Amino acid sequence: MTRRTAGRRSGYHGYFRQHQHFPLHVYEGHSGFPLAAWLRHGTAHASLGAVEVLRPIVARLRAAWPGVRILVRADNGFGVPAVYEFCEANDLAYVIGYATNAVLERATAQALADVELYYACYGDRDPWVQRFEEVRGYQAASWPRPRRIVAKVERTPQGSQRRFVVTNLPGEPEAVYRDFSVRRGAVPEQPIGELKNGLRAERLSASGFCANALRLLLHVAAYAIVVLFREATAGVPEAATATVGTWRQRRWRVAAVVESGRRRLALHLSETWPERGLWLRVCEAVQAYAACRAEGAGTAVGPRPASG
Repeated sequence: MTRRTAGRRSGYHGYFRQHQHFPLHVYEGHSGFPLAAWLRHGTAHASLGAVEVLRPIVARLRAAWPGVRILVRADNGFGVPAVYEFCEANDLAYVIGYATNAVLERATAQALADVELYYACYGDRDPWVQRFEEVRGYQAASWPRPRRIVAKVERTPQGSQRRFVVTNLPGEPEAVYRDFSVRRGAVPEQPIGELKNGLRAERLSASGFCANALRLLLHVAAYAIVVLFREATAGVPEAATATVGTWRQRRWRVAAVVESGRRRLALHLSETWPERGLWLRVCEAVQAYAACRAEGAGTAVGPRPASG
């Protein structure tokens, strides 16, 4: 998320060659519905404010759905003791990326050697080789006790790599990594990409930090409406999985005549518009969805959370 003018609250990023802020996003893990967004100064640590943001979210989710199991998924920027301890104290399952170090590299050296040997023998027919391991008894210097580390050791035509996550989930290492950790490619990476590319949420170019923070919140609120729109049109195949960019370019940005009355606004669309039939089906689906929501207004609404 960028801004065009440098200031005390923006930090210079050498890779992108620009001054920028550092937002914190939280999304529901299945629908991608945004649960929180907080603009931070550009030189902030990735974990700044993570516990403070998670605390009210967890409290409100449990108040609405007392029996729901909450899982926290995050990249290694949030791999700090304060986040682990908060999750453990509040009975939250978590899988959080963890940066590599010499101790973990030594612990997985044999697994890497085995993968390299297999690749040398069978790489021509199986060029993507993966192995999942658990590093037992690992305890960082800042940890009061050991925690479970799951490692993915991989060899591809581009080379070898090792990825680590710290977790309190039980189960086989492969299941923990494949069934939960790698899903962050869909959420939150996809929502963040749509915010940036579809809704232009990176345009935080106001002169004041608070103004930029408000802009971010407005963009995130717009994305929340998009998620609800997708939920409403789940029965319309052409609409259910369409990206924000597709809707903006092909279906929302449409020439129409607007007729304003005392109680309603009427949009008159061209009869020859190719997307007219789809638009009418979408409108019917949204109206039915809104009516259903209105009937259940006395109960908690919104996508039912299962993971964060």
